[in-house]
Amino acid sequence: MPNYIEYQQSISRELISVKDRVRNFIDNHHWGEDGRYKEIILSHVLRQHLPKGVSVGTGFVVNNGNITKQIDIIVYRDDIPLLFKQDDFVIATAECVLGIIEVKSRVSTQVCRDAIRAAADNGRIIDRRIFNGIFAFENNLTNLQNENLLNVLNDAVGIVNHICFGKDVFLKYWDAGMPRRNPHENHNYAVYRVEDLAFGYFISNLVEDIYISMHGQQIPETLRNMFYPIENTKEAHRISTIDIGEV
Repeated sequence: MPNYIEYQQSISRELISVKDRVRNFIDNHHWGEDGRYKEIILSHVLRQHLPKGVSVGTGFVVNNGNITKQIDIIVYRDDIPLLFKQDDFVIATAECVLGIIEVKSRVSTQVCRDAIRAAADNGRIIDRRIFNGIFAFENNLTNLQNENLLNVLNDAVGIVNHICFGKDVFLKYWDAGMPRRNPHENHNYAVYRVEDLAFGYFISNLVEDIYISMHGQQIPETLRNMFYPIENTKEAHRISTIDIGEV
């Protein structure tokens, strides 16, 4: 029987291994300043998992005369023309965008707040439901229930929908309602501690969103088993929920 958990954990090991390989040449002080490396590392892994007809770049998105701030990673359809492309740098129309990702070396409360604000602003300009995520290689947050963080997350509800806090902690927005352990729960965001699986779950959710967007149907069962291999689902590993509107 395939060992899907080991496969998902290998994604974390691959990302961390390449990150550490670069860090052997660039010390911690410069690593935080030179952000392009982390984007390249994640983009390379994404290209290994995304389906045919989907590309990865960096740049801007234009919608009805409005333009986003520069986006670290843009995932877009190949069957809709771009406005501009030079190597990995693209200027895309909102219609061809499938996902956007802000990439961070590590997140503190302030870094996370700024990233959520930027992702939400870009999402508002794109103005349709897409995968909108923040991917952090390392996590310096000790309290996800920090009031300042919750306030900015409340403002981004429904726009920013996936956050990876290092390799172990993953946040997901459930726009159709999350799986319930208590029928009286009414939360939008769930936080999961999934040891060595957060990177894999982030990428799996991106690929699933893209599949549904392009095919108009749920992913096949075999893919679902590979994408989400935790027995009894990750709901058994939910560590907190966030009540949007009650912050």
